Amino acid sequence: MKNHAANLTRPILKTKGFSTLHIDIFNFILMGKTNREINMMVGYSERSHAVVDHSRKVMYKLLALEELCKKDYTVRVVYPRNYQFWWKKIFSKHHDALMATAIAPEFY
Repeated sequence: MKNHAANLTRPILKTKGFSTLHIDIFNFILMGKTNREINMMVGYSERSHAVVDHSRKVMYKLLALEELCKKDYTVRVVYPRNYQFWWKKIFSKHHDALMATAIAPEFY
């Protein structure tokens, strides 16, 4: 049975599209923050998978901007901290393009 009280205190991203929160979370990963730390910072539950989902959305967009195939870079997506410097280079290169397509996040 789900804990209803926990669901009321956790922010749920209402924005279905790509938001600046996705970019911020990916940036926190590149800064070396753990998923737990990021969950606490943005208000998600300790066991939430939102950090992983949001950061993957950014990584897939970056791969598309670089015209790289997802299946060839699966390991880099699954373990972004192991390829942190590679991601930082691509992230810096395409930061303005990401920000131009991102919208402000809304929460329920």
